[in-house]
Parts: sequence; C-alpha cells; structure tokens
Amino acid sequence: METQVITIDGPTSSGKNSVGFLLAQRLGYQYIDSGSIYRAGCIFILKNSVSLEDTEELTDVYKNLQIEVKLNDHEPRFFANGEDVTDHLHDPEVTQIVPVVSAIKEVREATKKIQYELVNSKSTVMTGRDIGSEIFPGAKIKFYLTASVEIRARRRFKQLSAKDPGVKYEDVLAAMQERDKQDETREVSPLRIPGGAIEIDNSNLTVEQTVEEMLKHINAQN
Repeated sequence: METQVITIDGPTSSGKNSVGFLLAQRLGYQYIDSGSIYRAGCIFILKNSVSLEDTEELTDVYKNLQIEVKLNDHEPRFFANGEDVTDHLHDPEVTQIVPVVSAIKEVREATKKIQYELVNSKSTVMTGRDIGSEIFPGAKIKFYLTASVEIRARRRFKQLSAKDPGVKYEDVLAAMQERDKQDETREVSPLRIPGGAIEIDNSNLTVEQTVEEMLKHINAQN
C-alpha cells in the first residue's frame, strides 16, 4: 500500500504542532515536525561550538543527523543521534540561531533527505514552512494554517511564560514579527501558501475544531 503525506505549513505558533499531532493520531499516521529537525541540528551546533560562518561544518551536522520520533505516554518524543532532545528544542539559544541555519541552502538539502527517509515507510502528517511548496509539492492533501500575529504571539507567550515568568509579551510579539519577516523574505524556500493548499485561519478555533475542519476536507477528497 502506497504511503501518503499530508502537509501542513504556516508561520510560527499557527498551531501546526498541536494540530498536526492530533490529526496524525486521528488518521493513524506518524507525525513529523520538520522544524524540530532544524532545531535538533542547532542543539548539536551549539554543543560542538560550530561557527555559523562555516557552511560546510553546519551542513555536516545535518548530514550526520539521525532522527527518530517515539511515543511516550501518547506524547511524541524527538530523538536526535539517540538522544532525547525534546525538552531543549525551544531553548532560547536554539530559537536564536535556527532562522540563520535553516536559511542555508546546503542545510536545507541535507534536511530534505532526512524528511524523505522519515516518510518512506509510513503515511505521515508533516508540518513546517515549505513542506507543501518545496519538499512534497505533489502531495494530494496540503494545508496552510494561519492566525493573526497577535494571537500567535499570545500562544507563544503562554508557552514561554510557563518556563520563565520574566518573559514579556511585547518582546515575544516583536520576535515573532521579525521571524515572520525572515521566513517570508529569505532567499531559499521562503514561507508561502503552497499551490493547491487549503488555507485555514484558526485565530478563533481550538486545536480540535481545526482538526475537524481538516478531516472534512480530507474525507471529501477520499
């Protein structure tokens, strides 16, 4: 039986991870967040003090990256080179360098190979910023999730303030606006709505409501 890929793209904190994971559960697919692949590589870049100027060494990190997603108590845990890095994927130092690293063409090519390998054996819901436009442009079902930048910033602020009460909403909003700008204007694989994608604004939708909306579209196409 041929494996299927459902792609979900969208800007930061548009709910891709929560929605993608629940949708995958409902369909019995595996769930892969492509952004976590970039972030996992950044953890090793920081750990090994790789210079952000050294494209060759940065690319080698991703060429040698072994990724696994395992379920623990129904929660996905993200493993890189045998190490559970889930709790460090959104460390501030990682968040700071991931837009720089992910904009490098050679890094994106190495990451693309990882993505292809991960979906080779099992039907997958994959989320990211260029999954439907660049990685799997031929996917039959593509979604683009979005929400206003203020709502997305509030979502991220809620996550971050749980770990660090000193976080300010204004700083989170400013950082998100800057990240949107970087994603939309970068030279390699800029963030855009993939051709044929179904756009869903979930500013006023819960994760469950968003998934229900997606399932309607999926059932209509099958």
